[in-house]
Amino acid sequence: MTPSVNDFYVQALLLSEIVKRILDVKASIHLAKVSSVELKPIVDFMKRMRVSSLEKFEQSTFISTVNFYKNSSDMDNNVLIGLIILYIPEDYIDELLKKLEYPIDDEEEDEEEALEAACGTVCNLIAGNFKSGLTQLGYQELEMSHFSSYKNQIFNGVEYCKSRPQKYEISYEVKGEKKLVLDYNMGKIPKVEH
Repeated sequence: MTPSVNDFYVQALLLSEIVKRILDVKASIHLAKVSSVELKPIVDFMKRMRVSSLEKFEQSTFISTVNFYKNSSDMDNNVLIGLIILYIPEDYIDELLKKLEYPIDDEEEDEEEALEAACGTVCNLIAGNFKSGLTQLGYQELEMSHFSSYKNQIFNGVEYCKSRPQKYEISYEVKGEKKLVLDYNMGKIPKVEH
């Protein structure tokens, strides 16, 4: 059974508002609105979603992913129900991290690894708040993976929910410039009966 497009859209709107709220509350970045929430087909290559920042930004970009699973058994067997992919351009990540008061001065790590980890932490923050928001909407509580981070592209692509060959692309503008992009893919999440 194909998941309802309406549920998927409502989830994407919830995700877009959660990111907006995180930026507002934790980073004092006040967005008048989410720039766009667009349904797009997934570009599949070898049964995995192709992930490249070239489709989002014309510069070097950090990418982080978090996967969602229906339960711990599915998580152990890597049967995901959905995922979030966060893209942050390199020229904006320092500013964002400073506003989030995220410490990035670690002499043990090289700068690129530190920025990848920081992007992952932001993705994790978004995913955790989103997971809680889904539960508040009456969905079953999902399991969530740790983040994975990359620079510019994920060469082998990522797993995605095959029952949903689309994703929502959510873009955020800060002072008139696109600064964050999220891709969101999710299958049918069971509702909790009361």
